[in-house]
Amino acid sequence: MIQIIQCRKGKDRMENAVMKKKAVIFDMDGVLIDSEPVYLQLFRDLLRENGCVIDEEKMRVLAGASGSRLWGTVAQMWKEKVTPEEMRRIYKERYADFRFPYRDAACPGIRPLLNWLKEETYILALASSSSEEVIRQMLDALELHGYFSHIISGKMFRESKPNPQIYQYTLSKLGLPAADCLAVEDSTYGIQAAKAAGLQVAAVKDDRFSFDQSQADWFLPKTADLKELLLHM
Repeated sequence: MIQIIQCRKGKDRMENAVMKKKAVIFDMDGVLIDSEPVYLQLFRDLLRENGCVIDEEKMRVLAGASGSRLWGTVAQMWKEKVTPEEMRRIYKERYADFRFPYRDAACPGIRPLLNWLKEETYILALASSSSEEVIRQMLDALELHGYFSHIISGKMFRESKPNPQIYQYTLSKLGLPAADCLAVEDSTYGIQAAKAAGLQVAAVKDDRFSFDQSQADWFLPKTADLKELLLHM
């Protein structure tokens, strides 16, 4: 049997834990696709090509980061002073022809999981800090269109995760209270955003990066193990 670990305790939490959820809100990077290693390697290559000193502590922070936090951290390692927006432009120009290997990066068991969730009448949403264009590319490559009733990009909002606005907006689109929904996340910022919106969180365990997943309600060995968790609710 797969071990699903409930990592937050307390009477109220235990009572809420057995409530069947009506909807599942998925993050994308680290949950549907294992993208972080690919992006980190791109940043490493860019920095090395330009004679920059790579700070391993800062590199670990990049995993799960987005927006000004992401580009500001990379800019701190650049060989000369640049703004986060300038750093973003340098990266985009360098990798203008790069095509992400979505099929190779797909997390195992995603399609069977989504099929089961739909059969069980769960409402599915996708709330990612990535741009709508990138989200659509992923859905096209993995042929996952039709599973998600709502697709929300963090680029719609002024602040990225850990700001809870993306989850608050997703809940409003679903028309459901937070207690009826479960978020599936992996990164520190994603978990913080979901919890701040009042959601319970199942965190996909990943020891490769310095994620603080302590606020999550459950740990999943892999995303596909969500089925077992929901079967016990």
